[in-house]
Amino acid sequence: MNDPDRVTGNGAYSWGTMLDTLSMIASHESMRNILHQITRNARVITSSFNAAIALRASDFETLNFCAVDGEMTDQLLGLHIRTNDSIAGKVLEQRRTMIMDEGIITDTSQGEKTRNSMVPIFLKGDVHGVLIVQKRTDQGDFTEENIAALESLSCLAGIALENDSIHDSANEAIRELTVLYDTTKAVNGTLNVHEVINGVLGAICKHLEYQSAVLFLMNDEKTHLFIAADRGLNEDEREVQLSAEAPIISTILDSDRPALFVDDECLPYAQDIPWVEKSRSIMISPIGNRQEAIGLIIITSSLPSSFTRNDLRMLNAATVQAGIALANASLYEEELHRAEEATALYELSQHVNATLNLDRIFQFISGSVTNLLKVDRFALMLYDQTKKRLVTRVSAGLNDTDFVKLEPEVGKGIPGWVFEWMTPTAVADVSADSRNRSCPIHQFGVCSVICAPMSVGEECIGVMLAMSSTRRFFTVAEIELLYTISNQVSVGVVNSMLYHNARVKSTEMRRLIHRIARALGSVTDASTTPQLLSDICQEVMKAERCLIYRIVDEKLYLTATSGFRSSFRPDEVIVVGDGLTGSVAKRARYLSVDVLDEDPRSEAHSWLKRDKLCSYLGVPLKHGHKTVGVAEIYMRERYTFTEDDIRILTEFLRQTGIGVAFDTGLN
Repeated sequence: MNDPDRVTGNGAYSWGTMLDTLSMIASHESMRNILHQITRNARVITSSFNAAIALRASDFETLNFCAVDGEMTDQLLGLHIRTNDSIAGKVLEQRRTMIMDEGIITDTSQGEKTRNSMVPIFLKGDVHGVLIVQKRTDQGDFTEENIAALESLSCLAGIALENDSIHDSANEAIRELTVLYDTTKAVNGTLNVHEVINGVLGAICKHLEYQSAVLFLMNDEKTHLFIAADRGLNEDEREVQLSAEAPIISTILDSDRPALFVDDECLPYAQDIPWVEKSRSIMISPIGNRQEAIGLIIITSSLPSSFTRNDLRMLNAATVQAGIALANASLYEEELHRAEEATALYELSQHVNATLNLDRIFQFISGSVTNLLKVDRFALMLYDQTKKRLVTRVSAGLNDTDFVKLEPEVGKGIPGWVFEWMTPTAVADVSADSRNRSCPIHQFGVCSVICAPMSVGEECIGVMLAMSSTRRFFTVAEIELLYTISNQVSVGVVNSMLYHNARVKSTEMRRLIHRIARALGSVTDASTTPQLLSDICQEVMKAERCLIYRIVDEKLYLTATSGFRSSFRPDEVIVVGDGLTGSVAKRARYLSVDVLDEDPRSEAHSWLKRDKLCSYLGVPLKHGHKTVGVAEIYMRERYTFTEDDIRILTEFLRQTGIGVAFDTGLN
């Protein structure tokens, strides 16, 4: 700038107005008013008919007239011209003041030629715009004092622009710090993941004009992102899940960088993010923990160019904070959940092993599973040896009357498949699973299920089903938890069942012993005793046929039968060692056969083929160590006789004293 002592004419006015302009800058007047004041001062000081300020646009290819004073205000204010197509481009390129007789401003209405003075406006060392002043030729030339004043005014414009930039940066920094403060305040007071998620989204939305704001988290399989919190979505939109392999989603997650899309840029992503088809601006920022991306936040607006790079930077800063908070909250909840699981498993083990009440055990298992896995439906099925099917022993959240009718065979339905292969499985969409067709459980309002086998040693005794009425992706940890529970309680369930069955059979045994005692006490003819015992044995064992043989001189003589038709009779006499009956007598041990057709000893009994019986149990009748007879049980359906069955039948016959009667000469 020239020495102020050289300023003449309007010098006093120019210095006064410059001081006024500086005062406006210091008091943070609006940029529009400051620039307009500079153009007015430039016109007055130089006695020009028009003055304007044109600033470079962000693309550096356009000059925008943002302040005009004089006769051409209406024509120029708001005008955009290409830099390369205007003479002002030379000023920007050469970075110096230029005076030209022909320029971008011409008063075409009077056809008069004008002289233009164009002074560059500097911002942070770069030319950011031009101060243009126009004189008619009859108004004289631009004097040295005019040029000095205009250069001083351009410096003030640069100072005002830099001050405004600093002010905007400060405001943006304040906003960013405020968002970070609000985010920190929202998340630091809690280690609850749900509260952290909602706190983060709320803090961000507080400082943005948005149409929708959604926070997504990655599922455990890293295949999809589900909505964890939202603002502005309807019920249908809340069910949307994003594929982690979708182009825009995978790109942002892999790059770990936020992205901004405006206007037509939004449309290609409507197929990946359904609700953005009605949006004109989109910001997407990934959420990461210390190792990987765990989710993202999507903010949309229905207004074009609604978001700026500053907004994107602010969002990214908030998501970084969110990632740290979520990582800490997840670790805390994971450890807390592990502690709760360990406590619950310990209590479950204690309760199961502390009682032999089967109903109490089933109810405690049901409550533990629904609480630990946060499911609203549960069922425990045990394999029924007689029916050869899985039978529901306890259920929760289901229509018990209808669900108990569901008795899947081995390999049928999801429960039957798990039982057959002894492998736990999780199904997110039950109705779409091919295994469900043969034994559908979706008809009971089940959308998702974990099914785990209940095993004791190498034997599977049943299955557990933890079910949800809403679609849910179960994690590997949840599958392992149910599998752990099922294995932990299986032994207790088996012991309780054995105890229960033993009590039932013991009670039945005492009842029958009392019955046989009363019956024997009223018998006057001792020869009818074997028949009475045969009838009771058939009733006790729920058998199709019952036979009692007595050994005399190495031969077995038929003494009593129950359940036979009159059309044919079993063997009347059998040599000890022949067939099934003779084998029991010779070995003096019980004999159990699941399938008679597969045992060659059954061929010695011709009547068996005609009667079409399937399973067999024979026990020796003893007096001391001496075998004095054989009692036999036949089943029409295949049946595996248990140790309890054998023990109960043997004990029952011993208690009746028939072995003593046979050995002491029963007639």
